[in-house]
Amino acid sequence: EISGLSSEELQSNSTDSLALIFAAKHTPSQIELQDPVKEDGGEVEKDVSDRQDIPSFGSVPTYVTYHRLKVKIPFNVDKEIFRHRPSSHDLNPPLYDELNRGEVVYYIDYRTENREPEEIKEEIEGDIRQWTEKVEKYVGNLNNDIESMQEKFRKDARKAIERRRDNIETKQQVMDDLGVETGTPGDQGYVVPEKKRDIQITASESDSTSEILPEQTFVEILDIIDDLGLNIERSVERVRDLDEESLRDIFLIGINSHYAGLATGETFNRTGKTDILLRYDNKNLFVAECKFWKGQSQYKDAIDQLLDNLTVRDTQASLLIFSKNHSYSQMQERVREATKDHKKYEAQPSEFADHDVYRFQNNSETTVKVAVKTFDLHS
Repeated sequence: EISGLSSEELQSNSTDSLALIFAAKHTPSQIELQDPVKEDGGEVEKDVSDRQDIPSFGSVPTYVTYHRLKVKIPFNVDKEIFRHRPSSHDLNPPLYDELNRGEVVYYIDYRTENREPEEIKEEIEGDIRQWTEKVEKYVGNLNNDIESMQEKFRKDARKAIERRRDNIETKQQVMDDLGVETGTPGDQGYVVPEKKRDIQITASESDSTSEILPEQTFVEILDIIDDLGLNIERSVERVRDLDEESLRDIFLIGINSHYAGLATGETFNRTGKTDILLRYDNKNLFVAECKFWKGQSQYKDAIDQLLDNLTVRDTQASLLIFSKNHSYSQMQERVREATKDHKKYEAQPSEFADHDVYRFQNNSETTVKVAVKTFDLHS
């Protein structure tokens, strides 16, 4: 991909920015675990013939009824990542009974005969605590490997980009010396991957003539934004010190690298220009604004600006907030407070577990989902 970058693309973007984008695109995301979810798993029959504390009768298998509790830990990555053994590990990795899309599941089976409820509760809580601690330690080691991998990819990408710059400059020098006109670079997009992601457009339930971005693609875009933002947070100071427009370009290029150059920057949409606009077949699919945190009042103004730039057909958007405050956690809390205090706020839907998505009513009195993303750029 890097060998396909044109001179215009190289001139328009810093080596640091391009390296960050390629690293974010080709390495796994950091694994984020959510709090355990407990569910009643009903009753199960278990063969306890080999148990010394339960009487058995001859060679006939002995079955006992147990109650089952299913403990689920939701996560945000491809489940296959859990099958990889981290470089740092012990001989007792966490066991699990199910590994599903977005969750790892552990069964706790227990009996109630001749036992007090408090005793059972304490035993189950101890089992949950022991298992979750093992999972957290295992995932922590995997995340360390992912971080090392991302750093290696950034270094490798930098070297490849610098080589590409040298090759382009050498060729240009040769052409200039020979008096050969090279013309203008073609419109090949910032990044040319072997395969772009497809976007399957669906019709709105309320309006069959309105086409919208599927929630799966909306979440994919938010995941891309998260990966890029995390890489920016961990990047060198000169990247974190970029201005709003340059930071916007990183996200714009990153989204384009996945979706065939459909995203545009500083595009007129309704009442003004919007920072990032994903458009397909002349229809807006995703709109985003980028702002530095300057307090709750200006944050609410940013929400107003985003909503003002949405048309009646725009249903999914995002607000990217960059913070250089010393207390990032305090800023995050103030963002949540200001979001829910906004006059157009409606609710926070529960289906977006990994992203802070809120429902607002835009000026066309239609509902729009807005993902609020915050990033810590404090040096």
